[in-house]
Amino acid sequence: MQMNEVRALNRDAAKQQPESAFENPLEIVSEILLTKGERLATLNLWRGSILDELDGSNDGMAARGYAREQLMGLEEIEEA
Repeated sequence: MQMNEVRALNRDAAKQQPESAFENPLEIVSEILLTKGERLATLNLWRGSILDELDGSNDGMAARGYAREQLMGLEEIEEA
């Protein structure tokens, strides 16, 4: 997305399901429609979601083959 491009953001949906509103965690950092606290909470929610999926795979649930992508997502969240 270009810097001068305007887009709408459903703030509630973005905060509740960040992986569906943002292509990657770094986009959250630069989102001007969220406060700093909302950005941090949203990143933490995304992290928790990934950790829950990984934990579920340890409990015998299917991991859907995404473990590598999930770990990369965690790295991106930490970088953000």
